[in-house]
Amino acid sequence: MRDVEDKKSPRLMLLVPPRHGKSELASIRFPAYCLGHHPEWEIINCGYNLDLPMKFSRRVREIVRDPGYKPMFPNTLLDPDSSAAEAWNTTMGGGFTAAGVGGGITGKGATVLIIDDPIKNQEEADSIVVRDGLWDWYWSTAYSRLAPGGGVLIIQTWWHDDDLAGRLQQKMRTEDDADQFVIIKYPALAEQWEYRNKETDLIERYDKPLDENHTGLRLPQRAESKSVPSTINDTYDLLRMPGEALHPERYNEKMMTSMRANQPPRIWSALYQQNPVPDEGAYFRKEYFRYEPVAPSAFNRNVYQAWDFAIGERQQNDYTVGVTLVQDENDFLHMVELVRFKGDSFTIVEEILDAAQRWGSEPTAPLTLGVEDSQIWKAIKPLLEKRMAERSIYPPYEVMRPLTDKLARARSLQGRMQQGRVYFPTEASWMRDVHTELLRFPAGVHDDIVDALAWAVNLAVGKSPKKLPQPKPPPSWKDKLSQFMTPGGGSHMAA
Repeated sequence: MRDVEDKKSPRLMLLVPPRHGKSELASIRFPAYCLGHHPEWEIINCGYNLDLPMKFSRRVREIVRDPGYKPMFPNTLLDPDSSAAEAWNTTMGGGFTAAGVGGGITGKGATVLIIDDPIKNQEEADSIVVRDGLWDWYWSTAYSRLAPGGGVLIIQTWWHDDDLAGRLQQKMRTEDDADQFVIIKYPALAEQWEYRNKETDLIERYDKPLDENHTGLRLPQRAESKSVPSTINDTYDLLRMPGEALHPERYNEKMMTSMRANQPPRIWSALYQQNPVPDEGAYFRKEYFRYEPVAPSAFNRNVYQAWDFAIGERQQNDYTVGVTLVQDENDFLHMVELVRFKGDSFTIVEEILDAAQRWGSEPTAPLTLGVEDSQIWKAIKPLLEKRMAERSIYPPYEVMRPLTDKLARARSLQGRMQQGRVYFPTEASWMRDVHTELLRFPAGVHDDIVDALAWAVNLAVGKSPKKLPQPKPPPSWKDKLSQFMTPGGGSHMAA
């Protein structure tokens, strides 16, 4: 995440904790200031419904009407023929329009487009339907209202890697020609050392405090950091140290730490730290991971493969993912392979059969293949069966009933990881993707690895592991004595 780099940028994203005055500044004071300097500008303010933008509209209108406003901005006057709360104009042709996300703003222009809280809560943020609808509305409706050279200001809680703020940041990173937003992010409790560069008036963050040469110091205890100078070489002013509150006069550190202790980690991280997922993870936590340098052999052990399908090669498509687990004789599960790609039906079928061929050599490694009962599966099933016959590969498969709730689907995986019964390879090239996706679930951009891994664990749960062949025990004294028995089965006494 970067701070303000170009104060003239027409794209701005404000990520600030709730109740810290962000809407007062950005949706009320800022529009009044803009209209004061540019009464010809048109401003559109949008929220998740119409209620909040209407409230902002009334407040801005009150400021423009205030007797103290006119001496500062004598050219900005309300048009008496257009002064309704939902949309009002100035005498110079500018004005303010309030709208709800998803609502129509046809015929309206925007020199400044303000989107304040486009998502109501975490539940909406977790809905792909809501996220897709907001994304489509932003580009097809809101963005198309921009006047030449118009600016966009987005103010929101960053709930999800894939919400509006998250998608725009992804687009910035992956497409050079995409809008480059200046991102202002203020966590309620500082996570780094925050300085103001007096030469550029920008905020800079560092993992270590600065010395007079602008290099990092290593301080073993926070108590020692209290002696760090507030001014560094007349260039930097220290704003906050790690753990300090953003607005201590209203929400001090003690209050913030109490709120953090009482809230679920994901809600605290998103609402107050503006990070969709805490660094230690939410649904899957760092301490759940168990690692091993070498996985056990699949010889004479159960092997489970599960696939999560996606068809398409465009950037917004999910990946098709195949996961292979080996179940050892003690019922521990070992992730031994991840296949992750974007491709068409034929590519998916070939990857399934290639993976089955690598791991499914009956009877030494009995393989169970799992696929989700989806429209994609119904589409590729005839091709898969045809290619099975052509390649003489016939892995047995189970068609698994889909669960619409991804959290419920992943519950078995979560439980087995909590028990320390799932192991991951330390050196696998794909392990970074696995680690990242599990820690950011369910607020991450992708969840295809989680889905496939959860399916594979669900295949294994409830199935008994194969026992390794036991070595033949050494002969007992009775076995040795039997060598002296008569061929007819009698004893030595019978002789």
